[in-house]
Amino acid sequence: MNVAKSENNSLPGRPFSGLFQFLLICLPLLLFFGGLEIIARFYESAHPVLQVDIGQGFDESSLLFAPVPGGWMETRPEKTVSFKQQRFKMPKPPGVLRIFALGGSSVNYLDYEFSELEKELEHRFHASVDAVEVINCGGLSYGSHRLVLIAAEILHYQPDIVLLYSGHNEFEELQQLHLSLKNYGKVQQYLGKSAFYRLIREMRARKAIARLEESRQARDLAQSIPDSSKTWEMVFTQEEIDGRMEAYRQNLTMIIAQCREAEVPLIIGTVPSNLIRPNLPGKEGQLYEEVVQLYEAGDFDEAKRRGAEILAQASPRHQSSPVENGIIRDLARTYGVPLADVETAVASAEPHGIPGETLFSDHCHLNEKGNRILRQQYQALIEDIVSRRYAPEPSLGIQ
Repeated sequence: MNVAKSENNSLPGRPFSGLFQFLLICLPLLLFFGGLEIIARFYESAHPVLQVDIGQGFDESSLLFAPVPGGWMETRPEKTVSFKQQRFKMPKPPGVLRIFALGGSSVNYLDYEFSELEKELEHRFHASVDAVEVINCGGLSYGSHRLVLIAAEILHYQPDIVLLYSGHNEFEELQQLHLSLKNYGKVQQYLGKSAFYRLIREMRARKAIARLEESRQARDLAQSIPDSSKTWEMVFTQEEIDGRMEAYRQNLTMIIAQCREAEVPLIIGTVPSNLIRPNLPGKEGQLYEEVVQLYEAGDFDEAKRRGAEILAQASPRHQSSPVENGIIRDLARTYGVPLADVETAVASAEPHGIPGETLFSDHCHLNEKGNRILRQQYQALIEDIVSRRYAPEPSLGIQ
């Protein structure tokens, strides 16, 4: 009886004993990771943390602009990794002509030309407009998939005109969608509360940035057509390539429809590519040596034709091709959208009619003179829209 009683008395203590043993096992781990968290927080106090857009812009709930005191809208801090810092008043003040420019890095780099555009429009329409705002919504490596989300957002900010210049990033954006783990955004946001996690994330990000910079420098030093195949971390099947181009068409169509529904004029532009020194992967880069030889031999028309043909068949592409520009032209015709034909204007300004001779800074970005041509193509159409808007109404004479 005494033995049984002793055993019964020990039963209530067993759960507590098991929990105590579990805590003893976990305590070293808790102390270890707690110490890492404290160290990481001390590190952050002296080293500013990189801003991270967790969903890389693919998350529909992630807006580009946020309200701040004073009635302003400003670029969200986490978005400044890809976008220029911009601010504007909401609601829009009377007398302001507000223009939003959508696109990738080619738009992101147009700050100077946008300031010139503001000055020239204010000078020409001073009698009707008090001020002109050109709001730069060019996102680094942004393609049409994410620009659809940006377009839907900016239409709530009382735009008078929307500019669209996009075609270089369709495959790069598809790669980023694959790598961004956007389906785990909530988990990443939760883990992001930990300084230790943020430190590990930043170390990985800086390593990736250094790798891309090393790759860029290697391409710049290349004496012939650069091979960029090592910069791609996923392989695109032919089905994905065809699907990306169909998605590109659908995304541009959606942006056109959004602007039309909101009764906001949209101007879309063709997107020229460097046909002298493109950025092509693998076999296409080797094949492109034919174009170099044709150009050096003075057969400029054939060099241009053959270069465009190879670029259109390349997969993946780091720049626009006749495929993307064909879609842009077709949609402009189909929906009656004003077309800023930047591709033709740039080709016409080159010595032998081949984009890339003098007007590009790399495989897809125009240089200062090329950007001026780009801006002028859009400006002519903007002026036409604004002129018709503020044209005096015809008087009704008394018969």
